[in-house]
Amino acid sequence: METPLHYGKGAVTLEIPQDNIAASFQPRQFGSTAGHTDILSKAIAQNQVGFTQQIKDRTVGVLLPDGTRDLPVSTILLHLLPLLQDAGKVLFFICTGTHNADTPENQKIIDCIQAQTISFGIHDVQIIAYDCRKAAFTTAGVTRHGTEVQYNVRLDEPDVFVVLSDVKHHYFAGYSNPVKNIMPGLCAFKTIEQNHSLTFDDRSRAGIHPWHPDKNKRDNPLAADQLEAMSMIVNDRLVWALTTITNAGQILWSAFDNAQTAAAGAFEQVDQWNIHAVKPVDLMIVSPGGLPNDVDLYIAQRALELTASVVRDGGQILFLAACPGGIGSPLTTEHFEKRLLQPPEEILSQDRDE
Repeated sequence: METPLHYGKGAVTLEIPQDNIAASFQPRQFGSTAGHTDILSKAIAQNQVGFTQQIKDRTVGVLLPDGTRDLPVSTILLHLLPLLQDAGKVLFFICTGTHNADTPENQKIIDCIQAQTISFGIHDVQIIAYDCRKAAFTTAGVTRHGTEVQYNVRLDEPDVFVVLSDVKHHYFAGYSNPVKNIMPGLCAFKTIEQNHSLTFDDRSRAGIHPWHPDKNKRDNPLAADQLEAMSMIVNDRLVWALTTITNAGQILWSAFDNAQTAAAGAFEQVDQWNIHAVKPVDLMIVSPGGLPNDVDLYIAQRALELTASVVRDGGQILFLAACPGGIGSPLTTEHFEKRLLQPPEEILSQDRDE
């Protein structure tokens, strides 16, 4: 059997005897792209009147994931920007966390925002490609887990937030979700490092988040720490979210509502489509899904974390990741090298201020 798997910009085709394939899984797909923008339009229509009333003549912060994510930004902005025409001012934040801000992929996002805001007559616009090495910070306090919440001071400017988030399982934050655009997306290196040390708590894992509709799937200390930090940053300001579930640029599902409601619905749908019960095997082949999901090893290895439990102890994994960016940006690898090369028990027990 010939099995094509995404690899960088292209694909690798493997020839595997059918009898040797225990199971094969890939993200949900449409037969064609027809109708995927209708999903987005219908989601936005549900609450657009309330949203436009709340943002009229006010400063709106639009938070987008950076170029290491495969959110179809152009398509989404075509539907969202008409709702922002009565805003007083619009700040676009490209939420990079510890990723490099100055990349060709992020520049494409900036170019897209500039072109589309002009075409919709939205002129009072600023675009912030967040860089944790250069940004100015302010402090919101300390979370119950001991994370000092330092965040980009420009987050104090919006009256209302709207977060664009493509939801999928995340191996320690539970899910890629709206909270992550703020924390870690727009927080200081130290804050991110402290939060991410909770990776070594076994409860910090995929499919678990405080906003999950199932009360049995909420105990994730790292995600809870991120949520608490976000709450400290936004205070009583409104946070809307436009959540999507996509594959290869196709929008398969969408919701537009307050951030918790929009995220919770996405969590349920992602679980339904992407959680599979399988028997453990000795051999497994994994592809992160091509660019941008295998742009570097730091990004690509998420696919291993999400699937490794399928392989028996002593088994082997063939990992198909192009990694044209190498291991990862120096800042990101430094971020993890300092703490994560230490024994887990030492990381969890040490002073969070170190």
